[in-house]
Order: sequence, then C-alpha cells, then structure tokens
Amino acid sequence: MKRFLLLIFLFMALGASQLRAQLIAVKTDALWDCAMVPNLGIELVTGERTSVGLSAFGSKNPWGKDISLVAVMPEFRYWFSGRPMNKHFVGLAALGTNYDIVWGKKILNGDAVGLGLTFGYSFFLSSHWSLECYGSFGAVYYKLDRGYTTDLYSNAMMQTHGYALVPFKLGVSFSYIIK
Repeated sequence: MKRFLLLIFLFMALGASQLRAQLIAVKTDALWDCAMVPNLGIELVTGERTSVGLSAFGSKNPWGKDISLVAVMPEFRYWFSGRPMNKHFVGLAALGTNYDIVWGKKILNGDAVGLGLTFGYSFFLSSHWSLECYGSFGAVYYKLDRGYTTDLYSNAMMQTHGYALVPFKLGVSFSYIIK
C-alpha cells in the first residue's frame, strides 16, 4: 500500500508540474454522501484539454453496520470540448483501498488496487459550480481474508487473492471551481 501511495504522489506531482491554467476544483460525490461515506476530491487543470485529480473517501460504521473502509483514487482526464471541466471527458483512474467488513456472519478484511477507464460529462451550472456524472470500469487486484463470526480461532480466516473486472467508480459529483 505504501508503494501505491508513493505512485499516487508522483502521479500528482507530474501533473502539477505541467500546471498552466488557474483552475482548481474541490468536489464531493453525492452518491457516496448518500451512502454516508464522507469523500473529498480536488482537480487541477494541467493543460487546454487535461486535468488531474485525487479523491479520497472513508467511513467507519455507516448505517450502524460494522464496516470500515478507506480509499484513494487518482485520475487523469482528457476533455473533448477543448476546455477542461466542461462537457465530455475520458480518464484513466486508479484505486487503492483497505476495508474491514462484518456482514451478517461473514467477515471480510482486505486490500485492493486497480486501474480503469472513466467516461463522463460535466454540466456547467455557474461560473463556480458544475455537476459531473461519470462511470469507470477496470481491473482490480484484491487480497482478502474471509471468515465467519462463529469461528473460534482468529487464524481460521481463509486468505484469497486474485483479479476482477469491476465497475469501481460510479458517481455524481458537485464541483466548486476556484479561479
């Protein structure tokens, strides 16, 4: 996980080194907010058609359930309109997450990292506000410990790992554009 966070930092530093425009946006995903998972993102314009962003979300015990999760998602976007943060875009998104879930009698503890393509559209609401709708599909590598609450020993957890093709980013975000 430390290596993944270092890669995220390098990704953001490379994007910021190309910073030419003055647009910076702070955003929150309304779908995660409805799910009681606090989240926050920042997006920096790096060129006439490109931007980089970093979103983070996490929660402990949403809806009173025994769930704990933390994730970061860096992303590079290409804007087709010739103006960043406006209209159609395609992006390359990464995911790094750690989770601990007790669901009924099942226990799931693990980490996941992934990479996928994002497609979306940003609606202009005003000079400082926009609404984005997007979805992402990609490959995720996971390492998971599974068990049951009825297990008598903590070492009874079964360890698995593998790859999965999943939609790992789906959202509706409100962005506040800082000029």
